Amino acid sequence: MIGRLHYKRDFNNLRVNGKTVKRGFLSVVFSPSDNSSDGIRVAFAVGRSVGGAVVRNRIKRRLREAFSKMITKNKLVPNGDYLIRVFPEAKNKNFIFLSENLEKIIEDLRKDNE
Repeated sequence: MIGRLHYKRDFNNLRVNGKTVKRGFLSVVFSPSDNSSDGIRVAFAVGRSVGGAVVRNRIKRRLREAFSKMITKNKLVPNGDYLIRVFPEAKNKNFIFLSENLEKIIEDLRKDNE
């Protein structure tokens, strides 16, 4: 199950301690959790420059689903907090393209975290 980031202190922790990987139209900031039972928490930053509310929400749903599928397929997704930032180029991308890009970023983060 994927949790959500809510509090300002969580976002500040990401800003101070997080590692950022940018690939194309996605940027992911990751901060590993100290406790293995903390799980995975995700927040999305999709600005108005990406599109209207319908477009932004569609992208968030697609990315949330892609993240869930990575976890259920036993991909090695490190526990911690993630902030996924979306840039305007993502506006017309389909689910497969978004998913593949996100998988590559998470794999880079996992390798750096080992």
